[in-house]
Amino acid sequence: MKRIMAVLLLGIISLTCLTGFAQAEQKGSLFTYKASASVFTMMINGQEVGTVKSAAKGLAVYDKVVERLLNIHSNKVFVDCDVVFKEAKYNTKPVSSANELAHAIEQVIVVKTNAYAVLVDGEKVCYVEDTGIVQEVLDELKNTQVQKIQQDEKGELQETHIKENITYQPETVTVSQMVDKQALMAIFTQGTEEVQEYEAKAGDTLWSIARAHKIPFSVLKEANADRNIDMIHPGDKIRLTVEKQLVTVVATEKQTEIKDIPYETEVRQDNSLERGRTKVLKEGKKRKKEVTYLITTENGKVTSREVLEEKVLEEPVKRVEVKGTKVPPQPSRSKPGQSSGAVIGSGKGSDVVAYAMKFLGVRYVYGANGPNAFDCSGFTCYVYRKFGINLPRTAVSQRSVGVAVSKNNLAPGDILCFGNPGHVGIYIGNGQFIHASSGSRMRVVIDNLSSKHYQKRYVCARRVLK
Repeated sequence: MKRIMAVLLLGIISLTCLTGFAQAEQKGSLFTYKASASVFTMMINGQEVGTVKSAAKGLAVYDKVVERLLNIHSNKVFVDCDVVFKEAKYNTKPVSSANELAHAIEQVIVVKTNAYAVLVDGEKVCYVEDTGIVQEVLDELKNTQVQKIQQDEKGELQETHIKENITYQPETVTVSQMVDKQALMAIFTQGTEEVQEYEAKAGDTLWSIARAHKIPFSVLKEANADRNIDMIHPGDKIRLTVEKQLVTVVATEKQTEIKDIPYETEVRQDNSLERGRTKVLKEGKKRKKEVTYLITTENGKVTSREVLEEKVLEEPVKRVEVKGTKVPPQPSRSKPGQSSGAVIGSGKGSDVVAYAMKFLGVRYVYGANGPNAFDCSGFTCYVYRKFGINLPRTAVSQRSVGVAVSKNNLAPGDILCFGNPGHVGIYIGNGQFIHASSGSRMRVVIDNLSSKHYQKRYVCARRVLK
C-alpha cells in the first residue's frame, strides 16, 4: 500500500514536470508561467536520504536495496517503510548519486521479521526466530549438570528441571533485535547485568571494601569465593556483585556415604588421682554407618541435603577414663613477667577476624570485659574466648601466650603486642589490626600497623591458633 502511495504521488509530480511549468503569476486578468527546473527530496520514515531528479529514479534505487536485503535475510523478513518525495529547487539541492542514495537508504530502512519474545518469570529478556533454539539451550544447561553428577560415582541422578517459568510471546521486531543460539546461551548463563569490579589499593581489606561500598561482608565474600580473602594486594580486581545466572538448573540426586560414628566417653571420678589429671581405662573406637542423602543443587551449588536413610554397620566402642578429684598442694605465686602458659587453640584466623569485626565501634572503658564495652586486653580475651581460648587478662601477660611470630609472617588472628603503655590488638590482614583504643576515639577501631605511632610502640606478635 505504501509503495502504491509513492507511485500515485510520482504520477502527480510527473504530470507537473511534463507540462514544463512549475510556477504561475497573475498579472491583471492574465496568468504567466515561468519554467523552473525542480528536483525531489527523497524521505524514508521521515528521514532525508538524498535528492533525485525524479521519484521513479529514487524508487528504482530503493527497490534494489530492498531486494538485496530480502535475499540476505531470506523470505522471513519484510520491509516496513514510508517513502515520500518532496519537490525542491534544483539550485539548492545537489542530486545524489545512485551509490550515495543506496547507502543512505540502507542506514534508515527498517527490516522486520516475525519472532518470539523469550520471557523468564514474566520478564522479557530477548527475541529468537524459533522457540526450538531455546529448548536446545535449556537441554544443554541441564546436560551439563547431569554430566557432573554422573562423573561422581557416589551420585545417582533423580531428576533435573528449570526453576524459572520460561514462556514465549509472538512479536514483530527488527532483525537487529534477534539473538542466535550462542548469544542466548550467554544471556541465560551470565545474566543481563554487568558484574561490577573494584581495583584494590594499598591498605585495603575485604572488610574495608565492604564498608566503603555499603555491601554486606557475606555478599562480598561469596562474590570472591575463588580468592584468599586474607591476602589482598594493590591492583587485585575485587568483584562487588555476585554473578547471578538468569536461568537455574535444579538437580536432585541420591548419594550414599560411609560416615564415622563417634564413640561416647564415660568419665569416672577418682579421689586417689590429683585434680586436673586423667587416666584412660579403655580406649574408644569409632565405627561406621551408611548414610543416604537426597541432595538438591542449583546450578551446581548445594541448596539442601536431606537424610533419607541411616544404616549402622558396626556399633562404636565406648571410651572409659577416670578424672582425678584429689586437691594438689597450693602452688607458689608466679613472679611478674612469667609466661601464663596459655595453650594454642583451634580455629581459623578469618573466623576470629569476622567475630572481632562485629564489635567495631563499641566504646572503650578501662577494665571492661565486654560485650557492651572493652579495654584492650578485655577485647582480645572476649574474642578468643568465643573460640575456646582463655587468654591472661592483662596486655603485658598476653605477650607470652602461644608462639612468637615475626612481623613479616603475620596472619589474620595473630595478637599484636605494643608497649609504653601495654596494649594489644588483633591482626586482620594487609597491615591492619582491630583493637579497643584508649585514645581520643575511645572505641573499638581499625588502625594501620605501619603508622609511626604503632611502629614505635610495636613489641611482638603471638599466635594462639593452630
